[in-house]
Amino acid sequence: MDLNEIKKIIGEEGGKIIVVENNEPVLVIVSYNDYQNKKQKPEKKTENILPKEVEEEELKIEDLPF
Repeated sequence: MDLNEIKKIIGEEGGKIIVVENNEPVLVIVSYNDYQNKKQKPEKKTENILPKEVEEEELKIEDLPF
């Protein structure tokens, strides 16, 4: 996949591309506008709404939405 294909996918679908290496997510590619919007919005601090064992659970490739 070349850079033009990546730009087309992100531009048309407004999504992101997750790069996986050794069955682990290592990189997320998003548009610059999405990056800037995320950067400008302060993270919402959430109280511990998840059980502790779920918070500490490691993310697996099967958990990703694709």
